[in-house]
Amino acid sequence: MDFQVSARKWRPQKFSELIGQEHIVRTLTNAIELDRVSHAYLFSGTRGVGKTTTARILAKAINCEKGPSPEPCDQCDFCEEIKSGNCIDVREIDGASNNSVAEARELIETIQYAASASRYKVYIIDEVHMLSKSAFNALLKTLEEPPPKVVFLFATTELTKIPETILSRCQCFEFKPLSHKQIVKQLELICGQEGIQADGLSLEEIAKTGAGSMRDAQSLLDQVIAYCGKKMESGSVEEVLGIVGKQTLAEFVEHLRKRDSASLMASVQEIAADGKDLNFFCCDLAEYLRNILMVKLSDKPETLLDTQVCNLEVLQDQAEAFHVDELQQMFTVLARTESEMKRSSLAQIIFEMSILRLADIRPFQHIDDMIKTINTLEAGTFPLAGEAGPMVSPVKSSNIPEAATVTAEPAAAPSKQSSSPGTDWGRIQQEICARKSIFNMYLSQCRVIAFDESNLSLSFQDANTLGLVQDPENLQLVKDAVKSVCNREVTVKLLLNEKAGAGTASAYSGNPANNEEKKKIKSYNENRQKTEAEIIQDALDVFGGIVLR
Repeated sequence: MDFQVSARKWRPQKFSELIGQEHIVRTLTNAIELDRVSHAYLFSGTRGVGKTTTARILAKAINCEKGPSPEPCDQCDFCEEIKSGNCIDVREIDGASNNSVAEARELIETIQYAASASRYKVYIIDEVHMLSKSAFNALLKTLEEPPPKVVFLFATTELTKIPETILSRCQCFEFKPLSHKQIVKQLELICGQEGIQADGLSLEEIAKTGAGSMRDAQSLLDQVIAYCGKKMESGSVEEVLGIVGKQTLAEFVEHLRKRDSASLMASVQEIAADGKDLNFFCCDLAEYLRNILMVKLSDKPETLLDTQVCNLEVLQDQAEAFHVDELQQMFTVLARTESEMKRSSLAQIIFEMSILRLADIRPFQHIDDMIKTINTLEAGTFPLAGEAGPMVSPVKSSNIPEAATVTAEPAAAPSKQSSSPGTDWGRIQQEICARKSIFNMYLSQCRVIAFDESNLSLSFQDANTLGLVQDPENLQLVKDAVKSVCNREVTVKLLLNEKAGAGTASAYSGNPANNEEKKKIKSYNENRQKTEAEIIQDALDVFGGIVLR
């Protein structure tokens, strides 16, 4: 006997054999039992989920010699003829090749004649969305008032292309894509009947590649059996189908975890050189990141993952290295990349650039946290950073100009000696922040270099903060706070720390005449106009991240 592909050999012949469409089976069987069979049905859904098969079973059920019956006997002449496609009262028409108005009119003429031997005259039109607009219009009147004992069964993969006037005259059923478990169970049955040894992972990979289509999965099974013979293993399945295994995915994400761009690019090159489809790999990587996210968010991730395909221990370990924001950003980038790769001839380059972008993603700073920080600053309760941390040694350089000094009128003799400079500085900070709360942020950027009876030297981490404190009003506030706490006037020197970005340290003071040095500081108080690009770059410098589009 000639070889018959699995999709035909294992095609369901009864409603009870249909997989994953219980809601449709129940509706149709009840309609037959209650004698409420409609004159027109429209079956829609992705390919390979049983639309045409259901139409044939329904045609057998209503024409069976022992029926109409919810379960055709599959033994009478009518059932055998419909099964073999030889029944003259059941016509199966391909809408893609018979889509003209002339063929629609010819169909209408034949409808007027009664069935020759069967109980019902059945017309099954596959891919009905391919009919022309004129052909649809020609069918409208017949669908609205059909002759008795005539049933139309339409099947389509694109429901949105069917005119509303046709939809309103039919009972519409949406076929669901099959789950991996349903497909794997059927593949196990087929392998058992065919004498094929297959491990669970191999069948899972075939079912996953089938993407919810039983027919696609069965065709892939035939292809793998032809390659592997009677024993099917996961590695062979990956070679035949051109997919990337879970071990390769885990290693790739490990490189992503380490931000190792060079290793990521080498892995992409190796995958492409092995002939693997980068579009499939992009989808697999997106799903892998989704699995990491599920592990990170769920207390029982095993209920959300297929543990046969996923290594739960590896996912749990990798989940510790990623923030939820990072995973969501990565998924967004991969989803956009997968769409762009389908439309471009530079698919590999697009994928490589996207992978480099993934390696540079950092978690977002939540707006709630930023608002909380701002409110804390305004309330004046920000912790005083100057109280902790190592003191910064003064920077010595021959290029440093002598700092200008600010000297007030001689003060009256103090009534009592001040305490130690270290203790005084803590009290001075509190006094400064009590007078102006924004100094909480300014002082968190500085360290005390020197503080004695006549001098106070402060080193700042960035020029912007230094410029703000150097403002005459703010500088005077610092001097007043020192005088209030220590009961003496001092010379205040402001220095820029060399490690903060300047090649050499620069000294600043409260002297407004030092315009040449002040020009080097970009103060936030300047009313300068910024372009959109500059504003975006400023935001990136402050909060981190990347521009997605």
